[in-house]
Amino acid sequence: MNQPTHLTIAVLQQKGGCGKTTLAVNLAAAAHLEGARTLVVDMDRQASAFDWGAARADGSALEGLTVVKADRALPLPRFREITRGYEYAFLDGPPRLGDVTESAAVAADVALLPIQPGPFDFWAIAETLASLDRADLIRAQLDRPPVRRLFVVNRTSATTLLAREATVGLNDVAGELGGAVYQRVAFPASAARGESVLVEPRSAAAEDIRRLWRRVKGGAR
Repeated sequence: MNQPTHLTIAVLQQKGGCGKTTLAVNLAAAAHLEGARTLVVDMDRQASAFDWGAARADGSALEGLTVVKADRALPLPRFREITRGYEYAFLDGPPRLGDVTESAAVAADVALLPIQPGPFDFWAIAETLASLDRADLIRAQLDRPPVRRLFVVNRTSATTLLAREATVGLNDVAGELGGAVYQRVAFPASAARGESVLVEPRSAAAEDIRRLWRRVKGGAR
């Protein structure tokens, strides 16, 4: 008999280019490499996560990590049908707000919100949070608790003042701060092969992902 999904993580942010897909596929790889049955649901019409899965060579350590496309708003029963039997499901949200984002937030246990240092992402996050607020109203009608909100400063440099300011600024926003993932060449290089930075487990990029994955799992309800 199939097991219900243990944890559904939606990676959401209305501003494009903040690294949603990179986080979604690498965190999914972390779950898969731990031996968990893992699914990525690509909800972006650009289908970057789906293309990433298709680019993977035979014999990869990520073989068996499933990626599917669902680039439209789905009701909660449909999400449960798609994710049934998986221990972890990662929803890679679109780069704009709307019904697709809200349906992902309704279905998720965790909303992972990447934000790059700088004012533009901070201005954009307010609209994403408003979308999550609307999703929480729907969740309340379904007798579900509010989605857990976990922010991550993404694609940042450890040496920049903006990175430090972003970390401090997020402390004033309703939600949890999950830490930072740094700008590293390993992320695009591995993505081009349909792989994860975790294929080189001792790399700094791999440690970024493992640290964030521990935080995601650590607050699981």
